[in-house]
Amino acid sequence: MRRIFSITALLALLGVTNSVCGQAVARFSPKTDSASRVRSMMKLAQNSVDYYTHTFTLKGLKPEARERMHLERCQAYLILNKFDKAIDDCTAAIAINPKSTKAYITRASIYDGINKSELAIEDCKKAISYSSTDEIKAGLYNLMARSYLQLHQYSKAITADSTAILLNPNLANAYINRAEAFGRLGKCQLAINDLSIALAGYRDKPLTLSDLLAYRGDMKRGLKQYKEAINDYSLSLKLNPDNGMAYWNRAAAYRQNGDYQLAYEGYSKAIAYYKNDRKQLARLYDDRALMEIGLQQFPQAIADDSLALALDTAFAEAYYNIANARAQNGEYARSNTDFKTAINYYSKNPFAMTAIYGSMGHNEYFMGNYQAAVDYSTKAIELHTANSSPYFERARAYLKLKNNDLAINDFKEVLARDTSKQSNNYAFSLFYTGDPNKAIEIMQASFLRTTDSFILMGNYYNMACLYSLMNKPEEANIFLKKCIAEGYNKKYALNDADFDNIRNTAEFKQIIGIK
Repeated sequence: MRRIFSITALLALLGVTNSVCGQAVARFSPKTDSASRVRSMMKLAQNSVDYYTHTFTLKGLKPEARERMHLERCQAYLILNKFDKAIDDCTAAIAINPKSTKAYITRASIYDGINKSELAIEDCKKAISYSSTDEIKAGLYNLMARSYLQLHQYSKAITADSTAILLNPNLANAYINRAEAFGRLGKCQLAINDLSIALAGYRDKPLTLSDLLAYRGDMKRGLKQYKEAINDYSLSLKLNPDNGMAYWNRAAAYRQNGDYQLAYEGYSKAIAYYKNDRKQLARLYDDRALMEIGLQQFPQAIADDSLALALDTAFAEAYYNIANARAQNGEYARSNTDFKTAINYYSKNPFAMTAIYGSMGHNEYFMGNYQAAVDYSTKAIELHTANSSPYFERARAYLKLKNNDLAINDFKEVLARDTSKQSNNYAFSLFYTGDPNKAIEIMQASFLRTTDSFILMGNYYNMACLYSLMNKPEEANIFLKKCIAEGYNKKYALNDADFDNIRNTAEFKQIIGIK
């Protein structure tokens, strides 16, 4: 029998989930000006600073003139990225005119931009108290909401943006920010509603519209509406064919929808946009490796995860995934070496450690090291998670060690602990405890429960194992041939003791390619 994890299950075991927002969408980032234009702007800004600094030395300036000059020099400092000096000018303007709405708004914007969110909120509140129009107040509530987002105070952000929308129902950015806050709280449908409204405000800005559609796709993924999400990502890419994040997140939606080939192609396209970001590039190679595992392309998966680890030597998930790919490829000893490295990163995660020790026990079983299989499975069991798989792995090893009573006890533990009563382990435990007909029934039902080709082939393989154990060679070979024809790795069958009863049949030798 072979362990089969869905790609989603592999991620879940490691404590890795697809966040509601997927990879962070790079929305509304300023477009880069040409180098010559930047130099020209910087020169003009410095000239402006010099001019106002000199003018402040003149006598007889009226207070309102000094207030205006401080705010104009502030703008020049902002171009020069001298934020402290820009703040000082705003503060000076406020000292001249404590009700200077423009000074409070400008300083709040600067504080927001440099992540001094609490100070930004305080300035927004003061500016609101001095503002005369609903439009200005709406913008301030929206700015306040952005600062709340930076502080992860999502409910307060929603309240602030809701107020902004009441004051100005056409303020598209308020809908966008509120959508982000809803998304962070897992309220994906509310986020989708706001994003759908915001889209109308950016019809003449295709790049921004592309980002909004991609973000709405993220929210639909959060609701498991994968086909709808894919449609939004595709619309996003029509507007901006260079939206690397949309390629990445569409690939994730394909993955979650079980379309491994399309996901693979999407990750491959996204890779081109992250060549200068080692950590993100490493994650993309690891994501693509998972798809290659799903496509039974284990050497390619190993190669991609090797690239990921070369880019990020502390990439925990890649160590786990390359270990799993090696195990699937029949490289059991090297798999366990990688699992041992993964332990360094998951030692405080009992669920991941249970999976790692269980997988190592599985590898030792296939190498014929049955006592080592027992020892690793016991380590997994001692972590006291709800995972019943280590009991199954240990039970099989006990059988090989002729400890039948201990084996039966562990098989009974699987039957007691596996509340789904539908897994392959559960079916095989039924067989070993004397109910082969029920085991076959459960395995047959498993074919109807999934459209995932990787899992389905694994289920065919395990059905072949079960029939072989029951000494039914004709049925066993039918299912073995079915999974091998779909591209299943032959290495497992060559080493799997479950096939000992049919190994010498002509059909088995033909399927595996033994002469």
